Amino acid sequence: MTEHLVFAIILSAGISLISYRAKFLTVDGALAQFVLGTILLGLGGWGWTVPMVAFFATSSILSRFWKRRRADAEVYFEKSSCRDAGQVIANGGAAGLATLAWFFTQDESLYHLSLGAVAAATADTWATEIGTLSPSQPILITTLQRTERGRSGAVSLLGTIAGVAGAFFISLSSLPWIEISDRLSSVLVLTASGLVGSFADSIAGALLQARYRCAVCRKITERRVHCGHESEKVGGFNLIRNDQVNLICTAFGGGAAYWLWA
Repeated sequence: MTEHLVFAIILSAGISLISYRAKFLTVDGALAQFVLGTILLGLGGWGWTVPMVAFFATSSILSRFWKRRRADAEVYFEKSSCRDAGQVIANGGAAGLATLAWFFTQDESLYHLSLGAVAAATADTWATEIGTLSPSQPILITTLQRTERGRSGAVSLLGTIAGVAGAFFISLSSLPWIEISDRLSSVLVLTASGLVGSFADSIAGALLQARYRCAVCRKITERRVHCGHESEKVGGFNLIRNDQVNLICTAFGGGAAYWLWA
């Protein structure tokens, strides 16, 4: 156990350093990922770690290199593609807590809670990144009215398909650690749970997340300061920001997977 934990610490440190050097993570984001990776690999093992690595790698690549979305949607987003500690915790904290709980209880359903949380984070990220490429404007999930690309709560057919694909991808990444007789059920549970978490994210984003109007360009944004000036709050709650919405997403995804599997 000691040697495995040491290996987990070394590997997590290396991945975090490479991610920081590649500008996928800020300094505090790299530290948070180091702790999360150590927990997942050191206490859980590869089955808990690989899906999280799959999420982080694909999401970082989409966020960094899918340039087209920045043209009209980037103005809305609160945070950039370089993830900070808040983003790492929001997307991976549920999986980390599930790993800790499993280590002490050996409740096998917690493995699917972890996977469901990662599937939800992946579904939400893929839906956001790829959905902004939709040729038609998205609709706001709470009103079904057309809205701006990138706005929290906005959904599109392309984004929804991308979200399903993201959750399905995470389910596939976990299959080597699932009993052969349970694999089809696991794929269905995780794909459904990822979609549940993604829609929970959209609803929370539309109803709860703080929204502002820029005093200069008059665009709706998640940012308190935009175009160098303080923005005017036009909806939501000040304490509910992008990270809190992502926590809701992973909590619903993980909870759905735990309930369905248990």
